Amino acid sequence: MRKQSKWVLRVFALATTCALLFTGPSALANSLNDLKTQQKELEQKKNSINSNIKETEGKINSNMSKIEQIMAQIQALDTEIITTEDKISKVLKEIELTTTEIENLHASIAELERKIKERDELLKERIRAVQVSGGSVSYLDVLLGANSFIDFIDRFSAVNTLMEADRTILKEQADDKKQLEEQKATLEGKLQQQEASKNELLALKASLDEQKAAKGNLVDQLEAEQQKLEADKEVMETEYDEVLNLSEEVTNKIVAEQKRQAEVARKLAEEKKRKQAEERKRQQAASGSSTAIPAVSSGDWTKPVSGRLTSGYGYRMHPIYGKGKMHYGVDFANSIGTPVVSAADGVVSYASPLSTYGNVIMVTHSIDGQSFTSLYAHLSSIKVSVGQAVSKGQTIGGLGNTGNSTGPHLHFEIHTGTWSGMTSNSVNPLRYISL
Repeated sequence: MRKQSKWVLRVFALATTCALLFTGPSALANSLNDLKTQQKELEQKKNSINSNIKETEGKINSNMSKIEQIMAQIQALDTEIITTEDKISKVLKEIELTTTEIENLHASIAELERKIKERDELLKERIRAVQVSGGSVSYLDVLLGANSFIDFIDRFSAVNTLMEADRTILKEQADDKKQLEEQKATLEGKLQQQEASKNELLALKASLDEQKAAKGNLVDQLEAEQQKLEADKEVMETEYDEVLNLSEEVTNKIVAEQKRQAEVARKLAEEKKRKQAEERKRQQAASGSSTAIPAVSSGDWTKPVSGRLTSGYGYRMHPIYGKGKMHYGVDFANSIGTPVVSAADGVVSYASPLSTYGNVIMVTHSIDGQSFTSLYAHLSSIKVSVGQAVSKGQTIGGLGNTGNSTGPHLHFEIHTGTWSGMTSNSVNPLRYISL
């Protein structure tokens, strides 16, 4: 798309350049307008991209908030994982301790079982001895069978020892059996504790795995958001650069086009001046007058006709009425038909007979922001029409003797603003033209 746009722009610029060599002002204006239209379209596209950039920046800020939230969740998850790992380490130590205690308990139980077995054998032997004697032998028979007092004492001591031994054996047997039951119960508790610890460890491991998986998902989400933002940013930057490059090319084309138009306008102006000079020569030749058209001054104003000044601006003795009257212009004498030119660039606002002025032309001017009206009276001919644009030095009529006039001359006035029959805004023309 970018290559196609640039190709179209270059073809358009080449066609425009070629056309400028063979077309007039209208075609020049059209080509410049086309470039300005394209520049406007590019500007609109830039504004659209800027709008999209702002919208994307809003999304980026929103995504950054989400990313910050995800990072906070990851940090919290890391804390939970550390806590879980500490618990797992503690459970493993407890299991190790329980295993050691169980091993010791197994050794103690084995020893108790050995002692109980030995006592059982001893008791069995005593029982068998009683059974062999017919079951009638008792500790009393042993005492009564004494041969003497000393023998009785010996027998009593022996019987007492046997009875004490039996009581000890029976007590130890009972104590060991009780201890065995307690240790068995302890072992069962330890085994249950170990099983609970194992279950807790499995649950903690499962929780850890789940948390690790959750962290992985959060990290994946974070990376996906980052990749999307980077891709969007790259697309916008590329598109914006393309539009900037195209806009710069169009701007350069516009500058070049304006320079070409200025050059063409300059040549057209020179051609116009040349034709005006030829027209003045032609009119001068047609009038049969030997008087040349006055040289055009370099300022804003120029002398409207060649000839001598016969009456100035101000109060004078009127040549017809014979009394003092205000003269609102200046008079130049010459032969009838002498070319009269526009004193400045302007537009013809009047071109007809006007009372005692005879044939009159009025031209409206705008110079340095000030409006003026120049008046040319007593003309023998009128060569322009109302609404026609005239340039300084362009022939607009011929010097004459129409209206109230005592001889061929040009009556010339300058007014600030518009001429409406009032004379209060008249000024001395010699302030603006040179003789």
